[in-house]
Amino acid sequence: MKYILTSEQMKSCDRYNIASFISSIDLMELAGKRCFEAIKPYIKKDSKILIVAGSGGNGGDGYVIARYAQEENYDVEVFSFGNHHSEENLINKSRFAGFFTKNLEKYKDNNDLIIIDALLGNGQNKALSDEYNSLIKKMNSLNGFKISIDMNSGINSSSGEALGEYFVSDLTLAIGEFKTGHYFNEGINAYKKLIKIDIDLKFQDECSYAKTLDLIDLKMFFKKRKSNTNKGDYGRVALIGGSKLTPGAVEISLNALLSLRTGVGYSLICVPESLYNLYALRNPENIYATIKDDNGRIIFDKEVLDKLLNYDAIALGMGCGVSEDIYKIIAYLLSNFKGNLLLDADALNMVSKYGVDIFKKHQCNLIITPHLKEFERLSKVKIADLKKDYIGYAKEFAKKYNLIINLKNNISVITDGNETYLNINGNAGLAKGGSGDFLSGLTLGLINKSDDLVKRVASAAYLLGKSEEVTTENINEYSVLARDISDSIIKVINEIYQK
Repeated sequence: MKYILTSEQMKSCDRYNIASFISSIDLMELAGKRCFEAIKPYIKKDSKILIVAGSGGNGGDGYVIARYAQEENYDVEVFSFGNHHSEENLINKSRFAGFFTKNLEKYKDNNDLIIIDALLGNGQNKALSDEYNSLIKKMNSLNGFKISIDMNSGINSSSGEALGEYFVSDLTLAIGEFKTGHYFNEGINAYKKLIKIDIDLKFQDECSYAKTLDLIDLKMFFKKRKSNTNKGDYGRVALIGGSKLTPGAVEISLNALLSLRTGVGYSLICVPESLYNLYALRNPENIYATIKDDNGRIIFDKEVLDKLLNYDAIALGMGCGVSEDIYKIIAYLLSNFKGNLLLDADALNMVSKYGVDIFKKHQCNLIITPHLKEFERLSKVKIADLKKDYIGYAKEFAKKYNLIINLKNNISVITDGNETYLNINGNAGLAKGGSGDFLSGLTLGLINKSDDLVKRVASAAYLLGKSEEVTTENINEYSVLARDISDSIIKVINEIYQK
């Protein structure tokens, strides 16, 4: 597990450490030294090092790097840029006794160049001036191996939005902790490789930081089973979905649940009565039930719903189509079901259409998994605004309606308003129909119990992304289908279990 901080959280962490444990000048020295140690393996015998240093803390780190490079007899020059230098920046600038340059053009044809971007760093949040845009454009035009210190210049440190031109690096060194701007929007396109530079920070408020999961973090959900157990010990889940026009969505979700073998004791699929023959015996391990329908569209059926109220988890919405009856089913389950209820796809579309206030009162643990457009309709927040603060808007919505949200995107935000996870796994192969339905089945499989529920929802997102990465080792990102991921999920679960 690792932390991912916003720009303000990182600044607050720095202030806390400077006030209690280490001076600002010593912290800058440590950061610069450890950045140099990380850069050193990339320096060849004939390399020319060009450091573009700004006037703030990031530039100060650059001057420290320059000094260490000079002390080890590397060929290094600094291009100094900006006004209003910070005190620490000026101290480290004066400590560097090497060469300065004002001409970037002379490096144009140097293929052994190492370009180090120490221009802006953490805290970038305003549109760049023409001078900065011009400089970054020149930096990008140079040949050589490119490194950014902390944040790529031109990228908003929190949102990852481009502030104009931005420096594109081969390697970015995140000082202290990873920043949210490294992963969202254009931030994730600004580098090829990202590593963290540990500077021994102590944390004051880590419970508020977003986290990511690793394989070992999922171990708690896949412990060795005791011998004296039976299927009744492992929960019962039900999936309600399907329609005449989109019968496949519920099947994809179901396949995810089955292929995972998460340990659910009972799994039930509830489909429109007139479509039963499409699903019958496709997965004989399941229990099957039918619900009344009108020409292949589910209608409200209290008798069937009542039979599901004693289940541990229910998923609703995949392929259901748009109808007022789906909204009635949602309302009934919110009022009467006391387990874990997952709403996705058409269920969310119905809530958007007929009223999101239905979320204000519910007996169950409510989980929703909207993509950005679905969340825009639910929250009335435009996607352009969401991009400025995915985490903030997701947390606000989760707190307001007392629910868990998985806001799906290339980087997903999973939160209950207090605890927050980011899923950074997966690749563009998931940008395809069926992926969301597959995730619903995975999530249903993991919410058969209610302990660590936010982590369970985040773990489902992690498993999908990690399994898709395994799948695309053999199938390219263009051709991979949701169904191809099934076997890879088993492989990932096996790896977790073996750990």
